[in-house]
Order: sequence, then structure tokens, then C-alpha cells
Amino acid sequence: MSVNRNAPCPCGSGKKYKHCCGSLAENTPGSTPVAPVIAKQPAAVAAANPTTVIALFNAGRFQEMEAAARALTGLHPDDSMAWFLLGVALLVRNQNQAAIDPLRRALALKPDFADAYGNLGNALQNLGQLDEAIASYHQALMLKPDFADAHSNLGNALSRLGRLDEAVACYQRALAIRPDFADASFNLGNSLKSLGRMDEAAACYRHALSLQPRLADAHNNLGNILQNQGRLEEAAVSYQQALAIRPDAAETLNNLGNVFRDLGRLDEAVASYQRALALKPDMASAHGNLGNALQALGKTDEAMASYQRALALKPEMAEMQVNLGNALQDTGQPDAANIWYQRAVATSPERLGYKLAAAINLPVITESRNHIASWREHYAAETGKLAGDPAMIDNPLNAAGAPAFYLAYHDENDRPSMESLCHMFRSRCPALNYRAPHLQAWQAPARTSRRLRVGFLSECLGAHTIGKLYQGLIRELDRQRFEVVVLHAPAAKKDSIREQIDRMADRAIALPHSFSAMQQAVADTELDVLFYPDIGMHHTSYFLAYSRLAPVQAVSWGHPDTTGIDTMDYFLSAASIEPENADEHYSERLIRFKRLPCYYEPFVKPSQVTERAALGLPEKGTLYGCPQTLFKFHPDFDKVLADIADGDPDGRIVLIEGKHKDWSRLLRARWEKSAPQLPERVLFIPRMPLNQFMAVMAHMDVLLDPVHFGSGNTLYEAMVYGIPMVTWPGRFMRGRLVAGAYRQMGIGEAPVAGSIEDYASVALGLGKNAERRESLSKALLAAAQTRLFADLVAVREFEDFLTAAVDAAARGERLPTGWSPSLSNMEE
Repeated sequence: MSVNRNAPCPCGSGKKYKHCCGSLAENTPGSTPVAPVIAKQPAAVAAANPTTVIALFNAGRFQEMEAAARALTGLHPDDSMAWFLLGVALLVRNQNQAAIDPLRRALALKPDFADAYGNLGNALQNLGQLDEAIASYHQALMLKPDFADAHSNLGNALSRLGRLDEAVACYQRALAIRPDFADASFNLGNSLKSLGRMDEAAACYRHALSLQPRLADAHNNLGNILQNQGRLEEAAVSYQQALAIRPDAAETLNNLGNVFRDLGRLDEAVASYQRALALKPDMASAHGNLGNALQALGKTDEAMASYQRALALKPEMAEMQVNLGNALQDTGQPDAANIWYQRAVATSPERLGYKLAAAINLPVITESRNHIASWREHYAAETGKLAGDPAMIDNPLNAAGAPAFYLAYHDENDRPSMESLCHMFRSRCPALNYRAPHLQAWQAPARTSRRLRVGFLSECLGAHTIGKLYQGLIRELDRQRFEVVVLHAPAAKKDSIREQIDRMADRAIALPHSFSAMQQAVADTELDVLFYPDIGMHHTSYFLAYSRLAPVQAVSWGHPDTTGIDTMDYFLSAASIEPENADEHYSERLIRFKRLPCYYEPFVKPSQVTERAALGLPEKGTLYGCPQTLFKFHPDFDKVLADIADGDPDGRIVLIEGKHKDWSRLLRARWEKSAPQLPERVLFIPRMPLNQFMAVMAHMDVLLDPVHFGSGNTLYEAMVYGIPMVTWPGRFMRGRLVAGAYRQMGIGEAPVAGSIEDYASVALGLGKNAERRESLSKALLAAAQTRLFADLVAVREFEDFLTAAVDAAARGERLPTGWSPSLSNMEE
């Protein structure tokens, strides 16, 4: 075995062989065969020859090298080189403690032996005796100031002590002496990375790789930086290059999995984590990351098993305790979730985010109004305590998910809770209080002869309800007057609808993963208006809304509840769906359009109709469909459904199974108490692809709008088929959308109940009267085409709002209460 002169020196010095032990053989080529050197001399003479010792080293015969070096010291006990070579031989064999004595004897014989001081420093550093190692390197450098290896190794010792600025200076001196010193460049990158000087660190890794392309750790660490900067595709390439060199690097596989996860390539992420765990089964972080990817794929049971494996390996991983709690909460087990949240708080009491997770823990499926009241009291009390907690939140994205999502389903005014939450986050998380630099000198477009620049920011501008409701609005905005920027939150999925929306926009930007980088990226667009179609479903848009990123900031009904955030200026709604006292429900200034504020383009109905039986539906009887997510089923809705079931013994109520099997189980368990007849009369059908779902929808005779939090996208889908949807307009906008749509369409005899008590009779009246259903269906089909779908009037109203709101902002004002768009130049 020979040692390549450009390979790392086996003695552990951290430098190339040619610059370390190989330099001792300047007169002996590295390829010199050992046998001829020894064969030409008597054994004693051979053993006494330093050239032979070096040749043995060069051949990788380290045990023989040690024996020869010992023989040499026996024959020449006063020869410093003999003792030095013995020290090197012991270093090569990782006998660091044993190497110290011969190296010190070499120095006793030759006090100006810089290389001996350097190797003594290496032995001491390998033993963890860092202060003594540093002293030895300093001695070497006093004797030999241009000793690049000693500068670099001194940097290593200082870095291990956390003296990073000093380490950086050492590496820089080493590179000034030897610019092609790959290891020094790599280690300089590591220190700069630890200091947060990421761009400089990346440059160092790239320089090291230009000198030594197979330096796997440099590829990996460069990947870390690119990942943190949100340059995920580049990071993936770096990790893959590292793995091509070292395929068994479990940490790199874990890192690659994280990048795939952030890119939304979840199946590849799972595969990468599984490869890491095959190599290193006790890698707790990979188990946890695998759990996160599985959770994102909706495989919650598997995710929880991964979290539990991670915690079995590292029981005090507070982040994993919270993740397991989140998974349990998501499956509808808030009490079990709370156990894990409290463990996380006990593990890391200084982390306010863990206390927040426990505070905002709410049930997915509620049992009764009393159950709702109890949990809301808990929510208010616990979040209230956090405002006085001395702990701070550095990164809001690590603090919580959507922190109030389930409140909206309780049929209560959430404004006080949401405003209290805003106050707490404002005081505990300074990062939220960012203000875009362009606002200081901002001028309205009218003064600068440019188009008004409006940004649409969401995680859902793709194949999602939000994408379906707003893609037409984005396309139809007058490009003579408006410049449109689409901003996708980092977790936004890539699909064909997102691609269409991106082509419609003047610019489309995928926001980076870092919160501060997100804020900067939005600020760099220098918007006049930032419009959030939804706030409340995802934590990214919720927390970004705290920043002042545009002179005008507005939200609409994608999540139909107030945000409570004091930097959100307007809530865009419609007069037809708001109750008289609606202003009291919003922290934002409520804007009432005359039309529903969206632009929905209907899909083309399939020409062939799948038979009921093929879809798992009963062939006979009236089908009352309520194809909604199960957390919309408020306890008050149970009696309505029970009355419908009792009133039509031949009919069936059709629901979609919950995202988690526990949701359906919990709802059935509630019905056993509140409406025992329902479990037998309700048909749950499996979750299914959209085309199959629409085939099921086509067979519904009557659709049921859930009370308190009703239909959105399902309403529009129903109108494509002209299926009547029974509704009762509740106290809040989120339960009044269907009734408002009927008003907008001018449906005179719409199936709208006057009270919740009348709901079932309205539904049964339709369900038992096929002739009336057919007549109503024809009216709905005709009206939807002219007054609901592809509504350009709503677009013109949105444009009117944008212009008026920007003009008001230029005056330092908001639009007055009660302002609504003018229809003077719009078609009714």
C-alpha cells in the first residue's frame, strides 16, 4: 500500500501527505520500493537508515515503520530526527499519548525543530489537550512563521475552543502562505459558517472543492448553506455530489431528505430518510424527519411511529415531543396531545413556542356546545398567560402552526381572541415587527406614472380552493393599470394550476424558507398592495401578515374569519353575505363588495355519468349530500341531520370520510349520544380523487350546507350541476355564503331556511319533490352562468378597491367605514 502524495496524511495532521510526513522524504521518491532499500544493506544498517523508515511509511507499513524507528533511536539516541520519526510513526498509528515523549525528546535535542513542535501540537490536540496544543503550535510558528500547516492546525484547536475569530485569522494566514491548501480552506469555511458569515463560508467550500473535488464534507457543508439560504435545488445537488463520493454518509442522506421535504418532493424525502436509517438505525433526527415527511403525506399513524422511535432513542428531544403532540392533535386527540406538549415544556421551559403549542391545542371534532366553551376558556386563559411570559420567540415559524384555525368552527365571535393573540405575538416575537424599506419614501403610482403593483400571497395558489377562486381574478386584472406579482409560500405545491397562475402574473416568486428571507423577498418587490386571499390556514401567511410589507394590506374570505392582526388594513367581503353588525366581527376595516369577491371558472362536466352502484352509492332513495370536511360539523348540526333522517326513511345522508379515521370515529361517537339514528343512516364514502368526487356529487339530489361554517368551493361545484343546496344563514359571514350566492343569482325561491329549526323541513321538501328539484336546478344552472361564474363585475370592484385604498394610503388614511366600490362604470 502506498500513500498518494495529494491524499490526507495518515498521521492525522489534517494536511496533505506531501506537505506533512511526505516532506521528510524529499530525497526519497514516494514510490521508492522498500525491499530494495533494505536488501542492499545489512539489517542493522537498514534499520538505522531514516530513508528506510520513511519508505516504510510511504508503503503504508506503519507497524514496521515504528519498529524501524525504534531501532534507529536505539542506534542513534542523540539523533533528533530518529525520535521525530518514532513520534510520527506512533501518530500514524493513533497512539497519540505514546507519541508525545519521542517528540519532546526530539525537541530536547533540537529546540528549533519546528516540525516536531507542529506534530507535538497534533498529538496534544488529538488527546483534547487544546491549550497545550496551542502553545506547541505557537512555538512552531515562532521558529517557522511561514509554516502553513501549523497555522491551519492552530486554527483547528482554536475553533474547537469556540475562539472562531482567531481561528479564521489562522486559516487565512495558512492560505496566504499556501493558496492551494484545500483543508485550510474547508476549515475556514466551517468557522465562517459557525459565525454566520454564510456567503464567505460558501466561497471557501467552493475553493476547497476546486482543489480537492472529492472532499465529501465540503459538498455536504456547502449544501447546508444553500439549504439555509433557500436555494434548495442547488443544495440537493451538493448533497448528491457528497453522496456520490461517500454513499454511506447517513447525515448527508438526512440533509438531502430535508431538502426534498422542503421542495415538496415528499416521497423522495421519505426514501432518503429511510436510506439514512438503514445505515444508522439509531439516528434520532432522521426518525423525526421521516415522521415529518410522513405527516405531510397524510400518513399520520406512520408519522407517530417514527416520532416515537426518535423519542425512544432521545427521550428529551422537545421538538419531537411537540411534533408527536401535533400529530395527536391532528387526529383529534387533544388530551393525548397535551401530555406531549407539557413534556416539551418541562424539557425546555425557556421555549415559549412549546408553551404556545399547549395553549392553542383545540379539538378537531367537538362534542357539544359545553365542550366548545370549555376549550375556548382554556385557550383564552393559556394564551393570555403567554403575554406576560419573559421568554421570547426568535423564529415564529418554529413557534406554532396555524394558531387559531379551529376557533372559526365554534360559532363565536373570534375577534377578541385573535386580537389578544396578535398582542401576545407582537410583544414576544420582535422578528414580526419588520417594515419594508421602500415604505419610507413610497409614493402612490399616480404620482410616478407607473402601474399599481399588487401582490397575491398564499400557500394555496394552485390546485386548491384558493387557486380555483382567484386564478381568474389574477388573469382579468387590467394590465394597463395593474402589475401583478404572485408570491408562493415555501410549502406551496407545484401543479398545473400553479403553473397557469404563474403564467398569468407579471412576476411569480417562490419565497425562501427562512422567515427573514421571506420578509426581504416580499419587501424587494416594493408592492403598493399586498393581498392575502387567505390567512389562518397556514402559519407562513399568518406570521408574514404581521410585517408591514406594503402601504395597503388586505385579506379575504379564503379563511372566513378575522385575523386580529393590526397590520391587516382591510377584509374584503360582500354585502350579500354579511350580517348587519358585521363590523364588530373584524379587526380589519370591512369592505363590502356588491358581488362575491372572487372569479370562479366552472369546469366542464364529464359527458358520461358513472352509475350509483359503481361509486358505492345506494341505487334507490334520495341522496342528501354533505361532502364537507368533518370539522365543519358543529354539534348543532346533529339534530338537523337526525330530523332529515327521520323525515325520509328511504333516503341516505352521504358524507366523506375524514382525513384521519379518528375523525369519523369521533363524529360517530358523538352521534351515539346526540342522534343515535345517524350512524345507521349516514353513508361515509372514502376520500377520492377530484374526478371521482365530482361523479359522486352529480348523483346527489339535495346538498346540505353545514350550519355556522358553510360551503365555499363546494357551492360553486354544485352550481355546475345545478344541484340545490339547502342552507341557513347563521350569525357570521362564514355561515352565510350560500344564501348570499342565491341573492346574487336572483333565485327567488331559494332553499334558505328561516331558522335552524326549519332547516330539515326545507331539505325534506326538496328531497321528496323531484319536480321542484328539477325546476330549481334549471334556474340555478341558468343564473350561475350569468351572475356567479366568471364574474367580471367582481374583478372591476376589486380594481376599484385597489385604486381607492392606495389613494387613501397616499393621504395617510384608510378608506372610511362603509366604503364600497362604485358600480357606475360596471355591468350589473
